[in-house]
Amino acid sequence: MNKCILFLVSLVSVMPTASWSAENVVFGYDKPNSQIYVKNGNEKATLNFEEDYTGNPAYAFDFFHGLPAIIADSRSLHDSTTYAVIGYREGKFSIDCLYYKVKSKQNGILIKEGVCDLNENNVGNYQDLIDEKINGVENDMDSVDTSLLLTGKVAYLSIVIYKNKGQAIYKIYKSKKSFLDDEYSIASMNNSGLCNVYENNPWVVFGNASLGGAQILKDSGEKERLIPATPSPNSSGMCSKYPAINVKVQKAFLYDSDKNVKKSYLVKGDDLNIRSVSNDGKWCQIKYINNKNKSIESTLQCQDLAIVK
Repeated sequence: MNKCILFLVSLVSVMPTASWSAENVVFGYDKPNSQIYVKNGNEKATLNFEEDYTGNPAYAFDFFHGLPAIIADSRSLHDSTTYAVIGYREGKFSIDCLYYKVKSKQNGILIKEGVCDLNENNVGNYQDLIDEKINGVENDMDSVDTSLLLTGKVAYLSIVIYKNKGQAIYKIYKSKKSFLDDEYSIASMNNSGLCNVYENNPWVVFGNASLGGAQILKDSGEKERLIPATPSPNSSGMCSKYPAINVKVQKAFLYDSDKNVKKSYLVKGDDLNIRSVSNDGKWCQIKYINNKNKSIESTLQCQDLAIVK
């Protein structure tokens, strides 16, 4: 995202730090004075923030998921809208969550995700916080090779987006048409093999410890308010029909950039994403996400992979 205008964001008045009752707190935006405010009875705290609709990104104040948010709207190589949800506790403003919708103009992928439990107290650094997160998201989504689907080399596209010891989450485009129409599903599989599929472009929200990993939400129909998504009754069949690309041999050895074999390898059943395929179809650049949600990027032989064509 490009920064065109820098805004002054600072606390100009903070009332006593005694805990406020959450149900009595009211957030709003005083447009004439360019201030985000929070009130609890006669107590009030303010944050200087100037809306601007002319830059790229443009910045505004509004509510998302029923919560106050700084909104950054950008249109460039990616179209993105980011909602930085604001909280107030112990006399300080904070950014608690980032929700973002991003459409890549490079490979066509659409994502709707969020990350919570940020507790970022440096609210004046909101531009850098948003930029850092969205730039990482854009780079990651652009690394997926969607040409395999667009050229008919695969019948569908399943993308691994998150893993831990208890849960794996995949994005599924069921066909080339669904991809071009920006229609995706989200599959969530636990470590015992139970798989649920959520359709109609749901949100995936990470990092909220109270939710235990990641939560699948959907638009409620109200103004950007999210509610828990309900899995499809046909989840089991869809999970088996649209598996992720995975290793089909006992050991798939990894190779360095000079195509020298390494000692490290993936094992049969490991799911991964393909970043690119060599012109001769022999070598696949891959991204593998382990059970700590850490990614490994390397090269292996495409013949070691199960790819549904």
